[in-house]
Amino acid sequence: MPRVARWRFQPDLGTLVEADVSIEEGAVIRRLSVEDVDVFRQIRLEALSHEPLSFASVFDDWVHLSDREWRQHLDQPVFVAFLRGQPVGMMGLRFQRARKMVHRATLVSVYVRKGERGTGIAANLLHDVTEHARNHGVLQLELSVNAENSAAIRFYQRCGFVEVGRIPNGFLGHGMENDELIMVLRLKR
Repeated sequence: MPRVARWRFQPDLGTLVEADVSIEEGAVIRRLSVEDVDVFRQIRLEALSHEPLSFASVFDDWVHLSDREWRQHLDQPVFVAFLRGQPVGMMGLRFQRARKMVHRATLVSVYVRKGERGTGIAANLLHDVTEHARNHGVLQLELSVNAENSAAIRFYQRCGFVEVGRIPNGFLGHGMENDELIMVLRLKR
């Protein structure tokens, strides 16, 4: 396997830095355009059906959206990782629009196919999303994660996110009540 970039947070630099790791040949990450609506639909529905406890949204809320509604979701950036031409992961950003909050963005729709976890794809997605945010003036990335999703929490912590709050019973569904963790990563310009 070839060497590719994998990223980890460097606190003294306030940024993600490259580390050595190998992932399967052919992994490509790119931002989707509205012409990629079918790719977005495929990976989003896969994520919601395979990992229903990981998302605030549910499959049934998305499966019947019109093409116009799917395209509207691509108004904000969505990055997808492709392996052998197939989508295997995604991350999206939601920029704040209020003048006093434009320095903030929220990481959303984070998913990597189970068989591709641990390969560096999630870290590379996060790097590209982070660079995109930084290039748009974002100084702080934020996210919320189910407090029971320990693998995701560990990943975010390795990448420099810190927990700044907890919303009791932030996720209700599937007969469960789970707290929602709020995590933040400060970016430097």
